[in-house]
Amino acid sequence: MASLIIANYSVYAANIILSFVLLSLMFYNLISKTMNRFILLAFVVFAVIATISIANGEGINTYNSVVSAVASFIITAYCLIYFYWKLVSDGRMIGLTASSLFWVIIGVFTYYTGSFFIFISYKYLIVQEASVIGILWRFHNVLLTIFCFYTIYGLACKKYQRT
Repeated sequence: MASLIIANYSVYAANIILSFVLLSLMFYNLISKTMNRFILLAFVVFAVIATISIANGEGINTYNSVVSAVASFIITAYCLIYFYWKLVSDGRMIGLTASSLFWVIIGVFTYYTGSFFIFISYKYLIVQEASVIGILWRFHNVLLTIFCFYTIYGLACKKYQRT
């Protein structure tokens, strides 16, 4: 029976990579063309870090917190750039909170900003205080729930505005 237990670390690694790719594409299409160079550069940096990390065995037999932390940091930067672009650079946008995309991106920002601190401290805590990991993942689940609420609110209660 013990031989049937399979670690799901590779599923987590695939999830963070796929999420990063999809969110990068979304922000690439949402943000002004002048900011797209940053997204392309960030995408290349992430791809290099992910490739090196996975080549070193991360994400196969252990949780790949490095790739998760880098992805979270870059996605948080995407959100901040989007908000800067919408609030400062794009003076045409009136009623930002009426947009469904605003609420979805608020959810993305909340989830990835909070998760960054979980991912960045994971390796240290697993060695120093393994008993705290359960609390961290419960906090992660709360962040995911908040993301889902913001996304549902944005998609169900707001009009979709293509920006």
